[in-house]
Amino acid sequence: MSDFIGNHIAISEFKGSPAIVTFKNSIDKMDGSVTAVKVDVKDKQGEAASWGKNNDYPQQVLKEVKKNGAASSSLRFLRKAHYGNGLILFKNQVSESGKKDTKIIPLTDLTEINSFFKKSQMNRFWKETIADLEWFSIAFPEYILSNNYATINRVKRQKTAWCRFELMNEENGLVEHVYISEKFGKGGSIDASSEYVEKIPLIDSYWSADEVREYCKINKITKFIRPVFYPLIDEAYYPESEWHAILKSGWLDVANSVPALKKGLFANQMTIKFLIEIDEQYYINVYAEDWRKMTVDERKQIRRDLVDSINEGLVGNEKAGKSIQAMMFTDEKGNQVSAIKITPIDDKLKDGSYLPEAEAANSEVLFAIGVDPSLIGAGIPGGKLGAGSGSDKREAFTILSALYKTNRETTLEIFEFIQEYNKWDETICAGFENTILTTLDKNPTGSQKTTAS
Repeated sequence: MSDFIGNHIAISEFKGSPAIVTFKNSIDKMDGSVTAVKVDVKDKQGEAASWGKNNDYPQQVLKEVKKNGAASSSLRFLRKAHYGNGLILFKNQVSESGKKDTKIIPLTDLTEINSFFKKSQMNRFWKETIADLEWFSIAFPEYILSNNYATINRVKRQKTAWCRFELMNEENGLVEHVYISEKFGKGGSIDASSEYVEKIPLIDSYWSADEVREYCKINKITKFIRPVFYPLIDEAYYPESEWHAILKSGWLDVANSVPALKKGLFANQMTIKFLIEIDEQYYINVYAEDWRKMTVDERKQIRRDLVDSINEGLVGNEKAGKSIQAMMFTDEKGNQVSAIKITPIDDKLKDGSYLPEAEAANSEVLFAIGVDPSLIGAGIPGGKLGAGSGSDKREAFTILSALYKTNRETTLEIFEFIQEYNKWDETICAGFENTILTTLDKNPTGSQKTTAS
């Protein structure tokens, strides 16, 4: 992905130019910095920029994060905080006293916008787009135009994990298309047929609605992708979400390894409570000459019965404090030796082993994602990380909501672009409604709603 800060191309240059997105710096695919993935679309071979070494970076992120409760819960929390109470439309007015007043406009009062929202199922669209942004810092909305290119008829979400940018055209330094396929991330190139992949024109996010309309009209483009993304730092094709540091540092691996280790201990060790050792002399002394006359199977059965009898006397809460009789005999050196020896197997989990490591790892996960532990009730049995008080949660949520302004502005770029393209009333503003937690003495419900961009 480019940083989308390319030169704006004049309308007169549109005709005959395949350029959609420009790069500030060229990237040589031969130096190992970018891996090309062969893609066949309608008998024409193309090259997509690999996302990760094996073109499966999004899939690996999903796989590892879904193993971790703290990470999954935090991302779910961020998605919900981002969406708030959903998108609302409003107008900013100034009262006679000069005070700023926000007037919320019911969607049903805006016939054209309401029709568009219903057709595009915008409530679902916003949630899906927000999920892509929170997981990967980029979303791929697809815009579908009317036949005369005059309006955007519909917008739909293309899953970020299934999208790959076409490799930069080395002649002009431009990225021209996005490839979309569920097959990406599942190994190898996609070389079967176009039934597995779709190729869609890519439009620069810095172009105005008028520039996009003119370009699409000249080049007969009826649908295109115009990405939205959080600020990029030094990335070329795909953004690197800041919270992905937990994958690269290994903290997520540590957090995920502790439950697996505990499970292994429970399954393999904790089923063995005692080591029972029985000297052969015990059977000789008890059964005397009969022991020598017994067959192998008869001896095995007697040994089995003895162990079962000892187990029955040891295992179970009701057996606590019970005594067990064991035979003593004199060995060849004249020492008194116990014929039966019972050794308890040490319980490696009784002292909460590995919980400090899990606590530290999960703390690093939450710090990277940016969620205060109190907001998700983070606490580890046996650990020191508490779930937080009511005031901790309230203040943490207020801070998080305040910091979400820039994230929401990224999401709202989609509405603003459609608004400009379709020439909707420009005095209408869109925002995601916040919920501000309060104390019950200020509001019986414990919360109040505010308008936020």
